[in-house]
Amino acid sequence: MTAVDFIGGAGSRFYDGNDENWEVDFEAVVKGFLSRTMTDWCMYDRVAIQLAADIVKNFLNYVLMQDVCPEYASNIVAARGICDIAPTELRHVHELSSQLPGDFNRAARTLFCEGQVKHLDKDENSEALVQFRLTTLVWSVSDKMKQSKHKILEASDPTTITVVSTMDQTYEVLEIERPRHKDKMMVRQQLADMNVNSNLKPTGFIRVRPAIIAHGWSNVPRPEEVDFSNAEKDEFLLEDDLLAKFEIGMKMNVTVCELNIGLRFIKEVHELRVSFDTFLPQYLMTDWKDPVPNERPPPSVNDPNCEEKAMGADMVADD
Repeated sequence: MTAVDFIGGAGSRFYDGNDENWEVDFEAVVKGFLSRTMTDWCMYDRVAIQLAADIVKNFLNYVLMQDVCPEYASNIVAARGICDIAPTELRHVHELSSQLPGDFNRAARTLFCEGQVKHLDKDENSEALVQFRLTTLVWSVSDKMKQSKHKILEASDPTTITVVSTMDQTYEVLEIERPRHKDKMMVRQQLADMNVNSNLKPTGFIRVRPAIIAHGWSNVPRPEEVDFSNAEKDEFLLEDDLLAKFEIGMKMNVTVCELNIGLRFIKEVHELRVSFDTFLPQYLMTDWKDPVPNERPPPSVNDPNCEEKAMGADMVADD
């Protein structure tokens, strides 16, 4: 049996099963609904998101159980998997939005963006410098960061370290390198041997590459239109408690500063998206109405404000 009934009305904005331009994709619809629609409706309300994911999953279970469309079984199973991970990942994104850029990056911002490296007589600035140096010297584990580590060791005067560039960039997370337990124990012992009394948090890094977060703007290319596979990769130090909430595939729009020692740090995070973030084409039709003839007269020399008057009358009528 083929279902022909639908909810919502008729017109070009609604699905037409006979139109070859439409595609059935359960997984994409679930991704878009949970990553965009639900967050627009209720922000990051944990209960509401969990309820939405459970309802969608129950519906998909019914579709599978009744063998409604066996040709899409694998796609439905994938969509059901999104329902399982969505509540946790959305909660983590919400928490990261307030916790990022993390202690290390805040210390770097305070010292080198706000110029507090020149005022180390203040305790909070001195502590920020200690945190910056210890983190980069102890936890710089990648080859790229080790180069910056050597330059920090050579810089006896911290005021010689300066910001050489600042840019806004969108990244996609490719790798998450968390510190291992034995590394944490080793660093703790090293700090104790040096009689360093510091609340230094275990730190790892994320490896990222440029990306695009889709918003449907006409002056910004869509993610699939740009190939970033050969783009230069960046690395950013982050505390382990933050790394635990990241997932490969997450995207973030950030302000990045580069120091003259070659180290880049995150100054500010503007936007963070889950790994399954999906902007569906139908979002462009959210407020669409089929065009109808406009019987209102256009502005003229005799009545240049007729449009404003008509809009005012419409607003009064709506009230």
